[in-house]
Amino acid sequence: MDKIKLTSHIKDIDLKNKMFKIIDKANGCLKNYDVRYSDFLNPFEVENAKAILNSNDNLKYTIDGGYDASERKMVFIYPFYMEYGDIDETLRFIQIEGNFKFKSVSHKDYLGSLLSLGIKREKIGDIIIHENFCQVIVSYDICDFILMNLEKVARNNVKLKEISRAEIINNPPSYKETSFTVTSSRIDCIISGLYNMSRQESAKLINNEKVQIDYEKITSCSREIKSGCLISVRGKGRAQIVSIGDLTKKGKIKVQGKILL
Repeated sequence: MDKIKLTSHIKDIDLKNKMFKIIDKANGCLKNYDVRYSDFLNPFEVENAKAILNSNDNLKYTIDGGYDASERKMVFIYPFYMEYGDIDETLRFIQIEGNFKFKSVSHKDYLGSLLSLGIKREKIGDIIIHENFCQVIVSYDICDFILMNLEKVARNNVKLKEISRAEIINNPPSYKETSFTVTSSRIDCIISGLYNMSRQESAKLINNEKVQIDYEKITSCSREIKSGCLISVRGKGRAQIVSIGDLTKKGKIKVQGKILL
């Protein structure tokens, strides 16, 4: 599979490098008739990987994030005559438990504790937060290391155990609703309204490649936003645009959104 040809349409260097790795794994699978797998990818990266892998009929692949509503997923690539059920080393699942009555523990706390072990973010899938525990989906090769080494989360002692795929419990994140008006549905205007900042500040974030729309990195302030878009701003969090509606009497656009907490 030709790396240059298959990625010629991709402008983002980070995305292109990740797709290079997918192609390397696909070529390895074609050569050695074995199973290869990616790191965890976001939905936009997964769609790009699927487009590349669909170009070769001698490969099969499965996208797996551990549960139906997963955001981050791994791509498993294998010869056309195999089935995903034949693969032994796929995903593993960890439950982290602790007494968090006196201090709430956030996604950031769990992720920070995992990364402090020297683990790369790409090896960790979704982190599903519950009141007194969380469930983490990880790649097969780092599970035992985490089980043996993670002792604290946000200064709280924790206990870990490996669980099965069937024990994963989805818990969608909570959010707060927001509404505002903008002069334009451009991304710089929308971010200004969502996070109560100036357009100059939002433009700086976009130009510094800190903004994603539906997981795609955005570098142009003129990108138009539609209802349903998921917006991620590094350092600010994520928000979804519920609707971009009618005009006010002063000619401004009504926007309804929800900011994920």
